[in-house]
Amino acid sequence: MRYAFVLGRVYTLSIAELVAVLEKPDIQLGITGEPVKILEASEEVLIIESAKPLNVNGLQKKLGGVIKILEVVDTLKKREQDSINFALKHYFKPSVLKKKFLKEYKGKMQFGVSIYLLDMELVKNNHNHGNGNPAGRPAVTNSPFGEPKRIGMMIKKSLTDSGQSIRLVLPEFNSLALASVVVTKNLLLQKGAEICIIAGKNTLYTAKTLAVQDFEDYGRRDYQRPVRDDKQGMIPPKVAQIMLNLSGCKTSEIILDPFCGIGTIIQEGLLLGFRMLGSDINKAAIRGSENNLEWFRNRYKIAPGKYHFQVSDATDVAKLLEGQTVNGIVSEGTLGPLYTSFPKPEEIEKNFKDLNKLYVSCFREFSKFLPAKSQVVMCIPAYRKNRDSYEKMPTIDNITELGYNLVDILPSSIAKNLKFLKLTERKTAIYDRKDQIVAREICIFEKN
Repeated sequence: MRYAFVLGRVYTLSIAELVAVLEKPDIQLGITGEPVKILEASEEVLIIESAKPLNVNGLQKKLGGVIKILEVVDTLKKREQDSINFALKHYFKPSVLKKKFLKEYKGKMQFGVSIYLLDMELVKNNHNHGNGNPAGRPAVTNSPFGEPKRIGMMIKKSLTDSGQSIRLVLPEFNSLALASVVVTKNLLLQKGAEICIIAGKNTLYTAKTLAVQDFEDYGRRDYQRPVRDDKQGMIPPKVAQIMLNLSGCKTSEIILDPFCGIGTIIQEGLLLGFRMLGSDINKAAIRGSENNLEWFRNRYKIAPGKYHFQVSDATDVAKLLEGQTVNGIVSEGTLGPLYTSFPKPEEIEKNFKDLNKLYVSCFREFSKFLPAKSQVVMCIPAYRKNRDSYEKMPTIDNITELGYNLVDILPSSIAKNLKFLKLTERKTAIYDRKDQIVAREICIFEKN
């Protein structure tokens, strides 16, 4: 079977997480653990071929970086000069729609149309191809904007002509795709379908949405907790989820967060089935974690005994773990001061010097209890200069000299074929927001 995954905003992290999850056997999710066969990919969407059907609803809940999971229905050839709707003008017949796309529903059926691009050149400046307008073909542009409405109206006419009562839901004017909130609130997956077109220069994939990210639940996990700390900045639950999925740990294994703050990584680890340990030097943070996790445990029916918090300096955490096995570490390390404008070079230099000293002490401490081949997934600071330029810690050699290898966030065999990825020179990935100066560089270290 073929599936398409609609990627989150930081698509490099989305793909890294997806590959990590799909390459780890999981019977409940239908994952065999064989190497992922990627058919095509772009900044928006990644298409794979799977030997067995996947448990898409379970997989959607597990993945923090995937917005939607689609089933690829058909592959159609397209001439480069043809518009998307022209290439599909004979495809969406009532029999095809009812058999391959629409869910049976008594009453007025609802469907939406979304377009995802494999060739991002399609959104650039409009220009006509070929000589004039042969055979009455409409003038063609590279731009797909307006195509969801044209395709939607074509499908709607096909269905209404066959006697079907139908309602069409379209993306906003400046968008090609429906947001997950629109799909959910309009009950498209229950009352009909979200029909998706994945467009390349010479190929079109038709697909239907099987699962969408639960935006309401992420909002609860982030904003309805008893304790928040906006002043210090908090790792978003989705990013915590991605980092946990990158850790290589198996379900029910123990993960430590030695900079746990108010417990975001701890809570997300529990939802993924891990046993979690959290420590922080800040007593108030530990109290906040305990309050949050009590709320979280009751809200999500987490069995008691699955997590524990302790006040501790991360550089002295080993003494808390005597007789305790820790299978991996996932943490947002101290990022240093937060800024509203780009700091002076001397400030950055001092911050990196101080933090490098801290991290070296921490990793030396981790060596006392981490088993060989276990991994540390850690956020370290990177200062955002402009859209794609960052001031990063100049070296992490002091950590690798302690007996750790820096692991590529994506296997090189996959990364080399995806030229659009945004990887740093040391093959890490950066998560940021446009309104933040201090971004997160996500690194994976493996103990020798």
